[in-house]
Amino acid sequence: MPHRTSADAGLCPLAAYVAAMDSSMRDSGAGVEWTPATADDRRAPVRRNVRYLEAVLEHRGLEATRFGGGFFPDAVPYTCGEEARVFYWRPVLDAAAPPAGEWSHVCATPYRVQPAGDGEPISPALTADDGRTVVVEGTVGGDSTEAELATGVAPDVTIERVSGDEAVVTAAGDRYRVARGQRRELPLGERRVELPDGETATAEPVLSVRYPGERTFYHPAVDATYRLFPSFGLDLDDAPRALDVEPGPNVTEDAVAAELGVDLDSRPYAERVLWQAFVHTAFGNDAAPTLAQFPDGLLAVWPDG
Repeated sequence: MPHRTSADAGLCPLAAYVAAMDSSMRDSGAGVEWTPATADDRRAPVRRNVRYLEAVLEHRGLEATRFGGGFFPDAVPYTCGEEARVFYWRPVLDAAAPPAGEWSHVCATPYRVQPAGDGEPISPALTADDGRTVVVEGTVGGDSTEAELATGVAPDVTIERVSGDEAVVTAAGDRYRVARGQRRELPLGERRVELPDGETATAEPVLSVRYPGERTFYHPAVDATYRLFPSFGLDLDDAPRALDVEPGPNVTEDAVAAELGVDLDSRPYAERVLWQAFVHTAFGNDAAPTLAQFPDGLLAVWPDG
């Protein structure tokens, strides 16, 4: 049994034993140690200034049968200094996406991010499973409620072009203009859809299009296995390898920040969401993570080492 100290004098034997065990665990350096890796031989992340458009097709009136289970949004838009960012920390780009140097604009939906060259139209991915899974309510990059259909629907929507001033969208045969900084809801008319149980229901498809303008688009390298995060003002070369925090689902974001010397109060508010994602990706399980830092400061995390 651990030695009983004078500080335990007023405790009952069981409480004194528990306190001594806690002290012994602290003295043993219980915590987590991350593994450093060099970014020299890693594929650099995507960092590209592009015209960024969001499109969501909601089938209002349907009863949701699927509910999103992600805790952190995939896309986090925010301003850091003078830079307007949209940050994708998990990969969402298709492996067949053209090189970022060829992009002029991208269209983001709840299912995909689709880049295109200047003057190239986009048929946005507004449904999944060949149209048999549709959004009931949702946003780009966040959790969406969905409904399953017996037969797929094929939205007739095209992003014709995206210029500096506006985006031009055709939907159900009509053309719409969405000015920079504007969001428009385009009702597409009621329709009957068939449900998996053989019943039919009435849906009210509404296309929501938002064009915030040019954004710096961040994303892990296509087909990379790492998760990407901003620097948070952190220099891994100066960071301690061993952290006195308990890893696992209940890991504390503030405790990790204190151990790594990250001043969260000095970071943009929205970036704290990314910090939470970083902490739970890196230290949210029992495996020691592998961390690397690219020359521009961006952090890469391999959650399973």
